[in-house]
Amino acid sequence: MKSLTIIQETRPGLLAEITTLLERQGIDVRSMDGYTVGSVAAISLTAKPYRACLRLLAEAGFKVFMSEQLLIRIKDQPGALADISRTLANEQVDIRSIHFVNKQADCCIVALETENDFRARQVLHKLLV
Repeated sequence: MKSLTIIQETRPGLLAEITTLLERQGIDVRSMDGYTVGSVAAISLTAKPYRACLRLLAEAGFKVFMSEQLLIRIKDQPGALADISRTLANEQVDIRSIHFVNKQADCCIVALETENDFRARQVLHKLLV
């Protein structure tokens, strides 16, 4: 799954500006997370069409970065995420970001961004969605 991250100085109306821009161009936002650290806002999103969204944001002057995320299915039980984290750490794969995408009765879909997606795919191949 491909995602975009916008890094901007925070200001009132920043999210409204971004979402209005995407709406006017018919971009379908599939997920969005955001937070601020001091005066900097970080907004991560997935959207369709992905490339059109990237181009639109960049042309509007936003500092936008793209990344690839792996989708995995894990059991919904205590320790499942710890097991995945330890497995990747033991293989020297650093997790850059994590996001719970969906939770079902007995499992969760988790999006991971790593510094080595190739190795992460090899290690987690049985869990890939």
